Amino acid sequence: MTDLQKTILQKASGENRLDPDQQRLYMGTFRERVLLTLSFSEATSKDFQGHFSAICKELKDKYPQLFLKISPNLSDSLQISLMKEAQAVQITTTIVDEKLAASQFALLFHTDHAVDLENISLDHTFPNLLKEAPTKKAEKKGFWQKLFGG
Repeated sequence: MTDLQKTILQKASGENRLDPDQQRLYMGTFRERVLLTLSFSEATSKDFQGHFSAICKELKDKYPQLFLKISPNLSDSLQISLMKEAQAVQITTTIVDEKLAASQFALLFHTDHAVDLENISLDHTFPNLLKEAPTKKAEKKGFWQKLFGG
């Protein structure tokens, strides 16, 4: 009789997932399956958007079972363009819209099995992607240099 009561209480609570807080944070998947996460600022940058296809191809070559989850907080046009580019490389793409989701990520690439990567940030996985070219600072001329042309 206690098993029946326990089952009823579990069903009544609504949550029947293993580690639901972790799944909410990582858009419905587990941390050990995640390959790459992107913040909203990274996902909306022009540098990233220009390299998105190359990132998709490289990840797809390494991990044949690859999935992309997109946050509903991105603009609709960006969601659609990212989805089209990912699907062109045969990456299963989903726009995640959970009521209680608390994810700070805009995009999340993951597999269907545990890979347990230590660092899943964009700057670690693709370190040269968003590096800005060093700008040459104009040397400030002092008053005397301006006056005497030095």
